[in-house]
Amino acid sequence: MRKNTYLIFLFIITFFNTLLVLAQDVLPTNEKIYTPNQIEMIKDQRDMVKKNRETFRNSLSKEQRSMLKNSKLSIKERQLALMKSLTENQKEVLKGNRESVRKIKESFSKSLTNEQKMVLKRRKDDLKGKREKLKDYKAGSNERRDKLKQKQENFKDRFKKQKNNLLPNPKLGS
Repeated sequence: MRKNTYLIFLFIITFFNTLLVLAQDVLPTNEKIYTPNQIEMIKDQRDMVKKNRETFRNSLSKEQRSMLKNSKLSIKERQLALMKSLTENQKEVLKGNRESVRKIKESFSKSLTNEQKMVLKRRKDDLKGKREKLKDYKAGSNERRDKLKQKQENFKDRFKKQKNNLLPNPKLGS
């Protein structure tokens, strides 16, 4: 009876510790970090970026659009070709887009409190750590794949040797 009580007690402690560890991994949502005014600023920024992109897309000529759709070129080559073909007016539109986004970002960052900045920094660091873990895992999968291939080749070699050993030897007369 005492042993069962002890096991149940250990199980409960382990369960609560697991919950505490998992609770620390949960990143706060935007609604918990930002004020309603800041959320509205983020939405305005996204809307402005979408509007700017649409305006820029509408200013492209048919030749410029065909450059972007050319699958024979890599993405970087397409971008370089497009940038070379832009008119002065299109370059001004892009410059204006960058400036407006920069101004909105500056005003947004000024509205953040020190606590919000700390939460966002921790959140950014957590995401960066998770990305690096994922990269390490994916890199490890290549290593595991190579080991598996090596094992398969070793197996094939052993199988061939066994097969050769089982063949009758003409010199022995068998």
